[in-house]
Amino acid sequence: MRSSHRIVLVFAVLAVFSAGSAHAQEKWTSDAWLEQPVDAATFATYLDFLAYDADVPFDLEMLSTSTEEGIRIEHVAFQSTPGETVFANYYTASTSRRSARPHVIVVHGGIKPGKAAVSSIAKAFVRSGFDAIAIDMQFFGERDTGFLKSFSEADKHEALYNRQSAYLEWVVQLMKDVGRTIDLLVDHYGADPERIGYFGRSRGAQAGFIVVGAEERLAAAVLAYGGHFDRLETGHLAAACPANYVGHISPRPLWLINGTFDGDYDKALSVEPLVRHAGESVEMNWVDTGHVVLRAEDTERLVAWLVEVMR
Repeated sequence: MRSSHRIVLVFAVLAVFSAGSAHAQEKWTSDAWLEQPVDAATFATYLDFLAYDADVPFDLEMLSTSTEEGIRIEHVAFQSTPGETVFANYYTASTSRRSARPHVIVVHGGIKPGKAAVSSIAKAFVRSGFDAIAIDMQFFGERDTGFLKSFSEADKHEALYNRQSAYLEWVVQLMKDVGRTIDLLVDHYGADPERIGYFGRSRGAQAGFIVVGAEERLAAAVLAYGGHFDRLETGHLAAACPANYVGHISPRPLWLINGTFDGDYDKALSVEPLVRHAGESVEMNWVDTGHVVLRAEDTERLVAWLVEVMR
């Protein structure tokens, strides 16, 4: 019996080492831009591609209001581009003067609930002196059209992330949605146009490198658990590559947080090669976690940082 137990144990140990070796040797997708981003002239063509018509009416609709723990939440809908409606939650202290506080646009990761998944971080910003607006990305949250069937990782990658033309169109729409959200904050909510920041998590962070790099009106950004590619991606077009945008964020402040054990955005293959292009204004923070919801202590740190740089 002891001999049998030893044999089983040996095979178990070998299996663990084999799995670890396979993980270490696993080849992740990369591209030429991660080594050498496009030049300034090419980047300028992306900005033309990302431009939108600012004269399209918002057709702003107040869907509901509520108050939670002293925070007023306005559930709104507005037209971003012709025929494209963005659903959002605007968070503010119930006793604050809107124009007196800095603002932050909060963008969720690639999960079905959309903006509902980032309500806690939006409220944390409000408690620290910001007003916040959380928006649904196209195909998520209240913008679910059925395009994504199950919201599994396989479904999202097969239908969207690994379909290069479709993914570029999706990134462009997000870019325009954020631009229009800035317009809405300034025109309707009285925001100071020089005190609007961006927070994105996971897919909202990966795409956030693009959004913040291209949208110069964003004063600072916090990107959590994002990178160049996630584990299941097979390629994207140049205009949808974070490596071609991250260097254009500087000199605006950028605060990054990633997990050293993140199975979606690998430290050595997806994050560090991208951050090398970020410039001197970046603050890189590593925590010993996987791809997880922000811990309370990390939320406190990132909110305090954004408060400091956007005073």
